[in-house]
Amino acid sequence: MTLTYSVLYLTLYLHKANRNVQHTLLAQQATILNSAVEPLPPAPEPPVYEVRKAGITEVLKDRWNREVEHAVRTVEETDWSAVREKWEKRMGNVWERVRNSETGKEVEDRFNRNVVGVEQTAKDVAKDMVTGEGVGEKRLLEIK
Repeated sequence: MTLTYSVLYLTLYLHKANRNVQHTLLAQQATILNSAVEPLPPAPEPPVYEVRKAGITEVLKDRWNREVEHAVRTVEETDWSAVREKWEKRMGNVWERVRNSETGKEVEDRFNRNVVGVEQTAKDVAKDMVTGEGVGEKRLLEIK
């Protein structure tokens, strides 16, 4: 039964496809024969399309999208190791200039004096705490 239905279905499908092809061919031939006697009717005019200008929001969206696309492409195409090396060289040059300048030497000298002075003061305070000197003195905010 399945075989019979399959053969019947394929036969009807093939017959329908052949009839569609014959219909198309006959229609084309009829148009050609009729055009020899009567001129073809003019083709319909194409529809008129209205050209609208984009609103301000669309213009702003397009500009935003272009800027984002440009930023992403820049980030993707940048050689970041070269950028890092360039900035390392620049900062090294700036640091070298600061160290060699007169104000740079003054800053370095002041730093050394302050650090050495703080270290000495910290040592004196620690010595006083260990020996007990200055413990008997009252302080301004000391609780009795």
